Amino acid sequence: MKDFTLAEIVKITGAQTTAQPDLIINRLCALEDAQPGGICYLNSLEKPANLKEVKASALIVPEEANGQELPFNGALLYSKNPEWAFILLMKYVDASRQKHTAGIHPTAVISPKATLGAHVSVGAYTVIEDGATIGDNTVIFPQCYIGKDVTIGKNCYIYPQVVIREDCVLKDYVILQAGATIGSDGFGFTFHEGRHQKIPQIGNVILGNDVEVQSNTCIDRAKLASTIIGDNTKIDNLVQVGHNVQVGQASIFCAQVGIAGTTQIGNGVILAGQVGLAGHMTIGDRAQIGAQSGVMGSLEGGKTYFGYPAMPQKEAFKQLAILRKLPEMYKDFKNLKKELEESRKLSLWGKLKKLLGR
Repeated sequence: MKDFTLAEIVKITGAQTTAQPDLIINRLCALEDAQPGGICYLNSLEKPANLKEVKASALIVPEEANGQELPFNGALLYSKNPEWAFILLMKYVDASRQKHTAGIHPTAVISPKATLGAHVSVGAYTVIEDGATIGDNTVIFPQCYIGKDVTIGKNCYIYPQVVIREDCVLKDYVILQAGATIGSDGFGFTFHEGRHQKIPQIGNVILGNDVEVQSNTCIDRAKLASTIIGDNTKIDNLVQVGHNVQVGQASIFCAQVGIAGTTQIGNGVILAGQVGLAGHMTIGDRAQIGAQSGVMGSLEGGKTYFGYPAMPQKEAFKQLAILRKLPEMYKDFKNLKKELEESRKLSLWGKLKKLLGR
């Protein structure tokens, strides 16, 4: 990265400092790997690191530390949210890096019936079919496939080996990481005359504004209408979204989530890693589902769920606590059963003695 003065960092992050404005910073560092010339951040004063050993030249700390004596040898910057201030600096550095070659590569195959906006970049060996429309400032990296009548909005980033099939729509500021597939056929078959017969999938996929889909994730096209991913939703690697799924805004799906078809997912929903949804259900707004949970039916919003089948988290944790005690409980049960059998034998022997007059 290029060198920054402390004054420039203050302007980028909105942090405040009383340190020398011309101090040079030339790297971004994690707190545990700080180096001279670097800047890092401390998000909370509740669990302070050993700041004497932090070798960074600058440190962003919570604003309430202003006026306190902190054992740090470098320059201190004060921010209401140190993590976000650091992220703003990361965004600035990232935006300044040249990630692609501007313009149209000579090996790209672009239909004369496609429409490209201003300042579009297309990488080597990318194919853009008839009727495709690419918005201003969008970057398509090498070896991508853009199908017929696809619409891609402004300022999108389509990384290498992405496939976007016919009729799909990407709105503005969409990011597709390498290997994502948008609009492959939904998994639709009917059993007829002794065979699984394919049901044509003639719908499409619509990705809203500021959606990010990471590597090797597949979002299937709808059977008839649209599979929809709402604005600002973020989807991790190796996620499967089935046909006709509809997702609201600002939801997050972590790695290896599987969502079966025709599921309705609300706004702000979080699906942790390896969550599975059985399909034809509704997940309410702001529901959170813990890792490796299996969802068999609709869930109310605003609650946290866990387990298989998924249930309210407190209930699931109680059941897990009981299961951990199961070996001990089984041992106690065997002892009680043995005592009961012995007691019954004694009782029967007593009754027999009475009958015999002894």
